Amino acid sequence: MKPEEALPAARAAAAERDDALAPGMSIEPTERVSIEQLMEWANIEPDVDLMRSTRKLGAPITWAKRQLVHILRQYLRELQSQQTRFNLNLLIRVAEIEDRVARLEEQAAAQRDEAAPR
Repeated sequence: MKPEEALPAARAAAAERDDALAPGMSIEPTERVSIEQLMEWANIEPDVDLMRSTRKLGAPITWAKRQLVHILRQYLRELQSQQTRFNLNLLIRVAEIEDRVARLEEQAAAQRDEAAPR
């Protein structure tokens, strides 16, 4: 397949998949998580005490893993702080967008109400 043909072929395949789905059939999330819960999850704080091995000779393996974490502590903390910072900033943006959408929906509803014939 040539590169020029790839985009139309991908669109056709996507349209076929959309047509194959039964109307109203979609996967809904089982539970809606609040922004506050997402903020809590976004803060990465690994627990070193949870690092253990359940193998037959797990104690030496656990000791080696903890020593490796100790050696890499500075690097891992930098990674954790960068990822946490990204996660929190992304969630702040999502929350701002949700607030903005809610305000716009309220404004649109108010405009519809004003424009509705009496």
